[in-house]
Amino acid sequence: MKLLLVDSSAWIQTFSKQSDPKLTHQILGAKKNKRLATCGMVYLEVCRGGRTKKEFQEIQEEFLAMHWLIIENLHWQLACEMGFQLMQKGFHPPATDLLIAATAIQYDCQLLHQDKHFLQIARYFPLRLV
Repeated sequence: MKLLLVDSSAWIQTFSKQSDPKLTHQILGAKKNKRLATCGMVYLEVCRGGRTKKEFQEIQEEFLAMHWLIIENLHWQLACEMGFQLMQKGFHPPATDLLIAATAIQYDCQLLHQDKHFLQIARYFPLRLV
């Protein structure tokens, strides 16, 4: 079974009062099957949003239990290449999204998201979206 990398956009939606039950179900299913993955960029984006020290610590504990995808030079290089090629086509996704997409591609993960930039990236690169 492939790992599921959950982007911060999906985590934030899950934590909100108007959370999408389908999204929550996908995350819980991946967690139950030990397929849930993260990377440093997603960890940073989500954890810094903790409103209290207790919430911050709870988020950290959740993330520490996931598969960690280590971001290496080849991920940065792929993110740069994708960013350049997408700019040539008129798209300007944030660098953070490019790095997360490159990480998902290199680790052959599925990416669960709620962000239009990943749709743009997936039109031109082998990013497997959920």
